[in-house]
Amino acid sequence: MNKEVENNKTESLAERRKAQILTAARHIFAQNGFQRTKIDQITAHLTIGKGTIYRYFTDKKSLFLAVFQQCLKDLRNTMQTTLEPIENPAERVKTAIKTFFGFFDNNPEFIEIAMQARSEFKEDHIRMGHAFQEFQIGKIQENLKNGIEIGVFRQMDTAKTAESISAALNGILMFYYCHGSTEKNDQPTQNPMGTLTERAETVTALLLDGLLKR
Repeated sequence: MNKEVENNKTESLAERRKAQILTAARHIFAQNGFQRTKIDQITAHLTIGKGTIYRYFTDKKSLFLAVFQQCLKDLRNTMQTTLEPIENPAERVKTAIKTFFGFFDNNPEFIEIAMQARSEFKEDHIRMGHAFQEFQIGKIQENLKNGIEIGVFRQMDTAKTAESISAALNGILMFYYCHGSTEKNDQPTQNPMGTLTERAETVTALLLDGLLKR
């Protein structure tokens, strides 16, 4: 029994250390870029030796992709946890948009990591990003079908609509990143376009009510 407790404690410590490495690496990769980041910078930030990093990750690429994977996992978990208790389809749309945008407001480094992943490791980015896109589109389509079934939404091609909503949300995210982000002395500054969350209500109204006057 004592050995089992000891093993669990060791695993817990290892998980915490790995999480610390991923957090530090995300910050440094986002700030410096993949090419300019050195493992030494990450170890110095954590005051650990290189051997500790390589105990969990084979090289800088595997560490970077693990950071990207963790970001996707955090986003998926945040969306699932927030939306799970909401039953009304229209409310789920409102909450999903606000949660999606809010996640990136609270984790701006993720956008930078995703852009770097696309640039440095295109095939890995497509593979890993595709898994999240399938999850996102599937959940949107499921909610649309439920809304149609109970009479909240009109009849529509749920597959194409779900794909279009997903594309629109990600397009807004990229527009915000590319046209609103600024840097001073290699440090990101406050986005002059404001926050993504501030646009959630407008985007929700557009999706639920459309443009035509009723």
